[in-house]
Amino acid sequence: MSGAVSSARFTLQIPAVRNDFKVLAFEGTETISTLYAIHVELVSEDPDFDMEGLLSQPAFLQFGLNGEGIHGRIDDVLAGESDKRLTRYRLILVPSLHYLQFSHDQRIYQGQTVPQIITQTLKRHGILADAFTFHVQPLAARDYCTQYDESDFEFIQRLCAEDGIAWHHQHSAQGHLLVFTDDSVFLPTLRATPYRRDSGMVPEYPVVSRFSLRAATRTSRVTRRDYDLRRPTLLIESRFSAEFTPTLEDYQYPLPLANEKRGKQLARQALERHRADYEMAEGQSNQPTLRCGHLLELTEHPRQKCNDLWLLLGISHTGRQPQVLEESVSSETQSADGFTQGYRNTFHAIPAEVVFRPPLPARRLPLVSQTARVTGPKGEEIYCDEFGRVKVEFHWDRTELNSERSSCWVRVSSSWAGNGFGVVTLPRIGTEVVVTFVEGDPDKPLITGCVINKVTPAPYKLPEHKTRTVLRSRSSPDTGGYSEFTIEDRAGLELVYLRAQRDMERQVLHDSRLAVGRDRWESIQGSSQTTAGKIITVEAGQQVQIKAGASVVLDAGASITLKAGGHHIVIDSGGIFSSTEMVAGGKTSASGAADHPEAAMAGTLAAGPATASTQAAEEGELEEEEEEVELEDELPAGITLRIGVFFDGTGNNLFNSEQVKGCYARDVNLEEEAEDIRQFCQMHGYDGQGNVPDNSYGNDASNVARLYELYRDDQGRQLAKEETIAYIPVYLEGIGTSADKDDSVFSQMTGTGAQGVLARVKQSPTSIIPGIRLFESANPTLKVESVQFDIFGFSRGAAAARHFANEVMKGEQSPLAQLLPADSSLFLESFSWRANIDVSINFIGIFDTAAAIGSMADGDFSVHDANNPGVNLYLAPDIAKKVVHLVARDERRHNFSLNSAGNADIVLPGVHSDLGGGYLPNLVERVLLSKPRCSRDVDFNTPSSSTNAYRLAEQELGRLQDQLHFYGLTLQVKTWAVETASNVKGDRRKSKNVYAAVYSERVVRNDLSLIYLRIMRELANRHGVEFETINQESQSYALPGELKGIARKLMMFALGESRSLDLSLNEHALLAQRYIHLSSNWNAAKGLNETGLSILFINRPADQSVRVVHPNA
Repeated sequence: MSGAVSSARFTLQIPAVRNDFKVLAFEGTETISTLYAIHVELVSEDPDFDMEGLLSQPAFLQFGLNGEGIHGRIDDVLAGESDKRLTRYRLILVPSLHYLQFSHDQRIYQGQTVPQIITQTLKRHGILADAFTFHVQPLAARDYCTQYDESDFEFIQRLCAEDGIAWHHQHSAQGHLLVFTDDSVFLPTLRATPYRRDSGMVPEYPVVSRFSLRAATRTSRVTRRDYDLRRPTLLIESRFSAEFTPTLEDYQYPLPLANEKRGKQLARQALERHRADYEMAEGQSNQPTLRCGHLLELTEHPRQKCNDLWLLLGISHTGRQPQVLEESVSSETQSADGFTQGYRNTFHAIPAEVVFRPPLPARRLPLVSQTARVTGPKGEEIYCDEFGRVKVEFHWDRTELNSERSSCWVRVSSSWAGNGFGVVTLPRIGTEVVVTFVEGDPDKPLITGCVINKVTPAPYKLPEHKTRTVLRSRSSPDTGGYSEFTIEDRAGLELVYLRAQRDMERQVLHDSRLAVGRDRWESIQGSSQTTAGKIITVEAGQQVQIKAGASVVLDAGASITLKAGGHHIVIDSGGIFSSTEMVAGGKTSASGAADHPEAAMAGTLAAGPATASTQAAEEGELEEEEEEVELEDELPAGITLRIGVFFDGTGNNLFNSEQVKGCYARDVNLEEEAEDIRQFCQMHGYDGQGNVPDNSYGNDASNVARLYELYRDDQGRQLAKEETIAYIPVYLEGIGTSADKDDSVFSQMTGTGAQGVLARVKQSPTSIIPGIRLFESANPTLKVESVQFDIFGFSRGAAAARHFANEVMKGEQSPLAQLLPADSSLFLESFSWRANIDVSINFIGIFDTAAAIGSMADGDFSVHDANNPGVNLYLAPDIAKKVVHLVARDERRHNFSLNSAGNADIVLPGVHSDLGGGYLPNLVERVLLSKPRCSRDVDFNTPSSSTNAYRLAEQELGRLQDQLHFYGLTLQVKTWAVETASNVKGDRRKSKNVYAAVYSERVVRNDLSLIYLRIMRELANRHGVEFETINQESQSYALPGELKGIARKLMMFALGESRSLDLSLNEHALLAQRYIHLSSNWNAAKGLNETGLSILFINRPADQSVRVVHPNA
């Protein structure tokens, strides 16, 4: 056999075990989103090798001339037969993920994204951060996620499939990196491999010798439907279709469609899953670099369509090396297809532009029902939300939180529930409840009943009182008191018992009747009062007794009549009248008729005159109201005052950027400028060598500032008679900045202080008033009927914009209303700062909200978490006519967690300031991409490249080259040293601390932000916001030609006119290499010194380079 490839030697490297193994043969398959297993046959001169010592050891099977191979851990070792000198062994290489199949757990995760959940699971198995990475778009946190009756591997596999995340391994001699991704843009591209038809001859170089295509029928429409208890009348449904005939639909219910955006995402991913392999390529090659999850570039195929990029879904590797036997080749090394020596593989692949989604695993066995215990906050007895939902703790949950964090909110089934009617019996903390699971899904618990146990027994002892039906409550807080309704059904002792611990009220809206078959007793410890609107009648068959310990008072407004024995006495305002003569101390006389014929008419006073006067008064008021309406109709109509409020981002200041604009213009050369200009620029940190200051003077104008300059301005202009709306723009300086002054580092780090988020919102009314006064002076006769706001913000300025929006909706209590009361001469008399009537928000346009508030006073030093004291970030669905939130897809910094705006989020390529703007044009980007490593007290003459810090940085360099391949970076290890002195007297040895990190330097343009400026302007304009037209020829706004096609696609996606970005791989690469900045880096805020204070590494990457996303709350 000739050729370099055919004679390649295969080796198995086991660093932790001394061995003399030689590879005889190997075979195995690796498939994307599936565990691989590589079977390796070895020979050794040791017939009694310690096989157990090999188990779980890391090993690297190398089968390529340039170090290509597969890394894994040794599993399943077999010792075979021994020949004269050699013994055969067989083992299997598996990934670290393989062992998670044998670990089963039952856990609950709350408020975490899928990458966060997977990270926790992997770390519990010792798979640490350097062994896996995520390249996924920002994902919403799952409110509630349960691992139940599945292995840790099955759990990870399921979560990835549900969120459309594929995974594969990238191999090197040092390890195998587990890579999670949801977009082919993040997949590495292999070097081009030519096609050469298989001729039976062994080629001299790697080629693809067989390549065939097939197409198959697949589902062409996906529909998903769900139900939301918050919106029970709304049909929550999402649909995605592909152009294919006939229409073949996959319809499913229910699926967790939390919102319209999530519904579209799930429907789209389901269709992508169905159609991932509708066109499949199968091939054969001897190219040892092929790996699943990588992109193969095929060339020189006679069918032009095949010469393209292909995503490798699976590769079956085969290698044979019979020469290691050093004996005659036995029949065991022969193959039925004639392949006896060398390396080859077979593979299957799909077009690179087709999105691969892993298949959903088989559905778990449905979980029917369990019991659990109701939990809640310490000190509470009853804990529920607006829907009567409670929290529970399952008996299998080993976290045993026993608090309000034990589970999600769990709905409670009721025997009757309707619109404002039904039965409410909330299970209390400590109650054991029966939990069933909707659709058998552990993530959808539903309480269907309560059960008693030893700790929470029945109200009456059983079985002694088994004939009693009882409804007994308990006073809360628990004082031992209770109210009760009991039915005793024991024959001869039947009883209905009703008890109220304190008060009892009974309301009957019509008639009430009580029939007692025998006697009735009523005992009242205090007073009794009976009130009737008309007549009270008391009748007894024999006798009525009224007895008082002191006195009986009969009080009537008109008269009292006493009747007995055919005679009567009437007491009224005229005196006492009797039907017979009254005899003091004796009986009445027999003569005399009643002198008061109306005496029998006990009762009410005539109400006619009063009613008439009341009616007259009401008619008078009605006439006055009608007159007021007529007067109002005669008043002139007012105008709408539209106020645009623009909150700039952290470190962004329009005034400061404009001041130094000449210092960073694209054609600037400070060496050729006048001395005064050069000194001015150097004073602000520009040295003419490409170095720029790290403050607001070192930033270009943001998109918020540009929108402010484009916004219509009517402040000093007199409106024409027919104009009914006036615009006033107001600019709020970026967080931590002040015009023509030094920045506040404290405000920039924490988002608080005199230049913090809340301070900017507090300053907004005083910034708005001058513009209003200027407009009022130019239009003294105009009156304002309503005030509308357009609100814009970026970064922490977006957080300020969201807080400001909530302040606006306070109406009369808003800060602006306090400074500009409704009775001001500016407004019509009808104006009163009523939210959504007199004052409303038309449009909210925000770029990549990162609130990042840290409160040093409260001991909250983190700007990464969701705790943002005092700042209200929640955007209610009806807070504005339209909300738009442009989100940075490629932002991955720890301290720049995203505060989502829910359905308003539009995820677009770029990092934080690629969307919001502020990067300088043609910026020389110098960044440390790995955390600086340090070797301390190194001899002064030792080369930096000989230190351990340098070696560690070299390892990081290899990993980063794979991770950032799309950026086309030239990476290097950068070192620097700090000389140290010995503290020992007389010791004059010179030593140093050597630092090393992976370093990148390149030129990056800022034009991508101009696309997002256009997108936000267009979206705002379509919703009634007036901006000037962007001058396409202006140097400040013109797009490079290579970006115009990309700009059209991004615009269509943002406007909802296309369902995906639809960018080609070349377009993705162009953005990464020339326009998307590397915002996550290890550049220290205070020089290149190693420090334990991570806050100084402001731009450090997030864990696993996955940005944390906080919900709209």
